[in-house]
Amino acid sequence: MSQEIVEKLIGVWELQDWRSVRNGEFYSFPMGEDGKGQLIYTREGMMSGFLMRADFGDEPARSDTSAKKSLSYGGRFYVKGDEVFHEVSLSTIPEWLGTDLIRTIIWQGDNLLLKTTPQKGRDGAEYSNELLWKRSAPVY
Repeated sequence: MSQEIVEKLIGVWELQDWRSVRNGEFYSFPMGEDGKGQLIYTREGMMSGFLMRADFGDEPARSDTSAKKSLSYGGRFYVKGDEVFHEVSLSTIPEWLGTDLIRTIIWQGDNLLLKTTPQKGRDGAEYSNELLWKRSAPVY
């Protein structure tokens, strides 16, 4: 079953929607309602993801950029059950380096919904993210 899921993941995906959830309820759009992103899974087991605000191009040249405006990471991936594990070897977020980012896979027709593992915030609430992806390039 995992190999079937891997085959279905292979390709290039375009971000449709990214929502932050607090205690099971909608909380915010981390990169704005019109955030942009690309997610790539290869047959060789590599992945990369890039997310940014739609207005990111308005940033001054050579400016330092926070993860609230743009973030990316990449590395190897594997599937176990209904989860994809992103083994982070490159990242614009230092604390992600050397970690596994676990995403629950939910298929919505041909679209891919990835849900992050819930984490407790400083306020004691439980936060997670839901990223909806649409295939943007054919699989070869």
